[in-house]
Amino acid sequence: MIRFLFLVIFVLVAGIVGLAFVPIATALKYSGVVDNGVQWASAKGTILNGHLEGLMIKGAAYGDAELKLDIPSVLEGRPRYAVDWTGDHGEGSGKVSVSSGPTIALEDYIIKLDLLAYPQTARWIQKSGGQVKLEGAAIRFKGSECLEALGAATSDVLDLNRDILGAGWSELRGDLSCEDGKLLVPLESENASGTRFLVRLRAAPGYAGKFEARVAGFIPRTLNFALPLAGFARDGEEFVYLTKRMPAPTAAP
Repeated sequence: MIRFLFLVIFVLVAGIVGLAFVPIATALKYSGVVDNGVQWASAKGTILNGHLEGLMIKGAAYGDAELKLDIPSVLEGRPRYAVDWTGDHGEGSGKVSVSSGPTIALEDYIIKLDLLAYPQTARWIQKSGGQVKLEGAAIRFKGSECLEALGAATSDVLDLNRDILGAGWSELRGDLSCEDGKLLVPLESENASGTRFLVRLRAAPGYAGKFEARVAGFIPRTLNFALPLAGFARDGEEFVYLTKRMPAPTAAP
C-alpha cells in the first residue's frame, strides 16, 4: 500500500515537472480559448506561469495578462488559471476556465473599469472621471452569450459629480445579471429628496457596449438646469442619457 502511494506521488510529481516545460501558447491553443475568439500578440512562459501581451477577444484589444495555473484544479479534472489583467480600459483579477461549448467562466473576480477610456461615455463623466467595479463569484459566457452572472457592481461617478447632481446619494450599486445574451450591469442610487439615479450598462466579449442613464423622481430646479448641460434629454417627467453603442476596447494607435 505504501509503495502504491509513493508510486502515485511519483507519477503526479513527474507529470507536474513535465508540465513545467510546455509553452503557455501551446497549452492555451489546446484549451479551447482560441475557438472562443481569444488571441494574443505574444506569449511568454510555460503552462504553469505565463504572460500574454496584446490580448485580443473577438477582435477587441484588452491589454496584457499574467496567468498562473491552479494545480489543484488540474487534479480535480477542471483546470483553470489565476489571471491578473491590466489594460487601457482597466484592470482585474480572477480565475478563468474553459469547458465544452466552448464556455468561458470567470470566478472569484474583481474588475475595475475606467470609464474615461470609453470614447462614448457620457460627457459629464468624461469631465469628472469615474470607475465601475465588478466583484463576485462567477460570470459565464458561451461565445458572446452571457449564461450566468453572479456578483455586484459599484461606481464612484456620483461622488465625483456632486457639483451637478448634489450630495447625499446612497451607494451607486446593483446586482449583475444576464439579459438578452448580454451582461447587464445595473447601478441605482437615491438621495434623501427622492431623486433616483439609474444606470444600465450592457456588455459582452467583442460586443459594442451600450450605456444609458436616467434621473427620475423628484428633480429640483438646479437639476432641471444642470442635466441638459450634461447631455441629458427630458423624457416626460424624467431625464435620460442614451449613447449609441459603446465601442469594445480597441488597440491603441
